[in-house]
Amino acid sequence: MTRSTARRAKMLRVGELAAATGVTVRTLHHYEETGLLISSGRTEGGHRVFGPEGVERVYQVRALRELGFSLVEIGNILEGGSATNDLLASHLVAVEQELERLRLLRERLRSLTSRDYTAADVEELIATLEAMSCVELHRKRRDIPVG
Repeated sequence: MTRSTARRAKMLRVGELAAATGVTVRTLHHYEETGLLISSGRTEGGHRVFGPEGVERVYQVRALRELGFSLVEIGNILEGGSATNDLLASHLVAVEQELERLRLLRERLRSLTSRDYTAADVEELIATLEAMSCVELHRKRRDIPVG
């Protein structure tokens, strides 16, 4: 096996990278379009290939997404263009606000389920439904569909 063949053996096509990292091919294409992921080259047939740094990069993006960062924020963090502590602090505030909303929703739901459902007055039921809608709307705003 020549050196170039050994090097190519470590390279993954986009489908293989998707399988190895647990994301979709569409997500990887989106990461490439937004500059979060850069292919290491192309095969003779023109297919993108990624080396070990591509795998690592996808795991970094996934870890930061798990923390709730947007793709723009992740790009800034990974490129060192943002003060990471400032981003973490602002994100912590947002998470604490969401936790407070969820706490309130939990209290309302417990209150409703602790008695006969038919006994719940209409205003309390409407307030609970509004709180649930608010939580869902907030989640949808934070999620960016990429696959």
